Amino acid sequence: MNQAKIPVVVVGAGIVGVTTAYMLQKSGKYQVFIVSECLITDPQDKVNQSWASPFAGANWHAYATDDDLPLQELEQETLRELKRLADEQPESGIKRTFCHEFVSAKDYKEPWFVRSLDQTRYLPKESLPFNCDIGIEFATVIINAPHYLEWMTKRFLAAGGAAFKGRIDALSDATEYIPRDLIGGRVPIIVNCAALGNLYLSDVKDTKMHPVRGQVVLVDAPKVKLTISNTPAWKYVIPRGDGTVILGGTYLVDNWSTTPDNNTTAEILTETIKFCPELIGETTPTTEANLYERVKTLRSKIIKVNVGFRPLREGGPRIEAGSVNHPGTGVSIPVVHNYGHGGYGYQSSWASAAKAKKLVDSIASKSIYERSRL
Repeated sequence: MNQAKIPVVVVGAGIVGVTTAYMLQKSGKYQVFIVSECLITDPQDKVNQSWASPFAGANWHAYATDDDLPLQELEQETLRELKRLADEQPESGIKRTFCHEFVSAKDYKEPWFVRSLDQTRYLPKESLPFNCDIGIEFATVIINAPHYLEWMTKRFLAAGGAAFKGRIDALSDATEYIPRDLIGGRVPIIVNCAALGNLYLSDVKDTKMHPVRGQVVLVDAPKVKLTISNTPAWKYVIPRGDGTVILGGTYLVDNWSTTPDNNTTAEILTETIKFCPELIGETTPTTEANLYERVKTLRSKIIKVNVGFRPLREGGPRIEAGSVNHPGTGVSIPVVHNYGHGGYGYQSSWASAAKAKKLVDSIASKSIYERSRL
């Protein structure tokens, strides 16, 4: 590790935190340390469920509304990088595919991404599932979320970064995890990617943060190649590229229940088999007549039911500079916040990291920072 580099500590090891840490470390200007209560290398049964990244069924599917231009930009910029990784580094766990999105004809307004994405078309009416009105196809990517997060973490470590496990009560506490001989007494820059942790960090306590409970079902379904979304029902199918598929889901704001709900599982199985018979290796449409037997077959393919919590923030992600005070010396520690990405962390990660890096670069370039000491 290079003591001449500017020390940066990233709080949080989810996909936004790891991507930001990697981008900073790879620049060659910073020595980056991750501090997190959980790491992707932990046994899955030891992972805190408030950490959303390992449980995600990740694909690129537009979250931005038609009038949310900043989020549209984050999503499109990240999609370009994810496609590049799919083409150049398939070991990342990212694959190109197509998405079929089914929407209701009632009050339909063409979404922005129809005009912006590659290979977009409307699906023929006769090809739609029996309970769907309109179908849109577009080119996208699927991501094996836990594999990709681990791959990115290893890239960060291979680039010279370091990771420490620890639970902190305040954002400023993160500086205590950095070996003093590695920073020479200098004030590190903190990058806050703590997601829902920002509800509790005493020097942040962001009341705009909310957990959004998501329940998903992991099944063995190697015939599924497309990612599919039934928007009105909030149900989706996301293959991971390894023969397993994530079925979802729920979107329950301020619900902290960690226990899987059996009725929710039944609903997910019923709704997803309606528009994706390939889940059980079938090619003929699901109908009311065969629905019961198909749900029964799909249930036999369940590997696990997971519950996770998306880190939603009112008003969108917080990507801005700030500061906190060191608990011992009172010295002002520069902070870059990069959190609150809700259910779109993977698909906005690279662009969000790039914005955060620009803020870190700006702080590091100021002469007053160069003179700061703990």
